[in-house]
Amino acid sequence: MQFGNAIRIQRVIKGYSQEYMASRLNISQNAYSKLEREETELSVRRIYEIAEILEVSVYQLLPDVRSSSVVNLSGLGRWVIKSKSFFNTLFD
Repeated sequence: MQFGNAIRIQRVIKGYSQEYMASRLNISQNAYSKLEREETELSVRRIYEIAEILEVSVYQLLPDVRSSSVVNLSGLGRWVIKSKSFFNTLFD
């Protein structure tokens, strides 16, 4: 199950509208809809905010990597480069 679909399912179970979720997250309904359609990236903080509103564990929203054939690692290269630069400054 994808993250956006997991959010949508939990939202529907709770009986919350997209408008309600958007207002709690202080974003537009259109921006919230993009979260459910996975058309925008989420910060870790935002994931925790959504889990808190839905009163579920973050782990209930994250995809199970054991059953997923694809793991999105986009952005990992930027993290490695930034980390390498950081560590180089520490040891120079």
